[in-house]
Amino acid sequence: MKASLLIPCLLAATVTTAEPLKPAAWVPLPAVGSSPETGFQYGAYVMRIFAQSAPEQPQNRLEVLLQGTTEGQFQAYLWPNFFVDQGNWNIKGKVGGRYWPSGYFGQGNNTGDESDQYANTTVEGSVTANYLFTPSIRIGISARAENHEIEDITDPEGTESTLLTNSVIGLNGGLYNGVGAEFIFDQRDNIDWPTQGQLASLEWDIYTSSLGSDKDFSLLNLEAAQYLAIADDVLAVSGQFTLASDDTPFTHLPRPSGDGTLRGANGNRWIDNTSIGIQTEYRKTLSSKWAAVGFLDTFQVSPAIGDFSLTEFHYSIGAGVRFAMTPDRFNIRFDLGYVDLDSVSFAITVGEAF
Repeated sequence: MKASLLIPCLLAATVTTAEPLKPAAWVPLPAVGSSPETGFQYGAYVMRIFAQSAPEQPQNRLEVLLQGTTEGQFQAYLWPNFFVDQGNWNIKGKVGGRYWPSGYFGQGNNTGDESDQYANTTVEGSVTANYLFTPSIRIGISARAENHEIEDITDPEGTESTLLTNSVIGLNGGLYNGVGAEFIFDQRDNIDWPTQGQLASLEWDIYTSSLGSDKDFSLLNLEAAQYLAIADDVLAVSGQFTLASDDTPFTHLPRPSGDGTLRGANGNRWIDNTSIGIQTEYRKTLSSKWAAVGFLDTFQVSPAIGDFSLTEFHYSIGAGVRFAMTPDRFNIRFDLGYVDLDSVSFAITVGEAF
């Protein structure tokens, strides 16, 4: 009799201690900001977070971005991110396009202020599937297709370009098709606002004529981050290294993004075949909704690994504010960056820089 009473009690205890499934949510916000490359940015961003289907399975997400800028740039993208088979498989993708007039400053870590103007019209799509081999390790493969049309718009009066010449790889754009592989090691306690743990990833993309690509080249990207809880606050440190093959089009060469790395910088100002970046950020929790951060970003590009120098890093010093849109602290992010003590820019976006 005692044994028969004990079993229902244990079952009841198990039921009452189970965590409730996370509900669905909408995350809408204006996609506004400012940078030297884009001028003022305007538009809309919406994320749909779907209801959790199993206790240990991450929530499915769908992101949409529609954005324009005062420099005549426009982009529209859709990012689905779904988990199946109780979270063992993660299927994510990107589809969209952009018309993006910008400047080509040349290739190197110390380019001048002058640039040749061009417009890159892009239509692209990609899909990645990775499998959870252990609680911390995912391994996956990807496929991507991109079509780039490059238009030289240096001078409406017909002045010849001095930087964007025939020697620049990828000057005429083209169709770039490739496959890739990725390795992810993730021990963070939260994917949106980690307070402790580590994250490391390795991505290798190969574009090849055997898949119809107009050029053969490859890109290798390595990232790692460490998160340390300090009471209710977080100290986060991240490093990034990217290596591009010699025949990589200039549109794909490593560079700072301006919003995730070297925040506030013009992402096209410094490009080359290798890059390295280091970031440190202190995240101060103010309440369950609000947080403030202070950050230091550094970044450098070079022709080869042996050409990096400790004295040649560009840097961005800045601060920001976070507002949580979900209980897991998926944040709206406002960052203000001061780059090389020369220019100040801000951005309003979603998710953390790393």
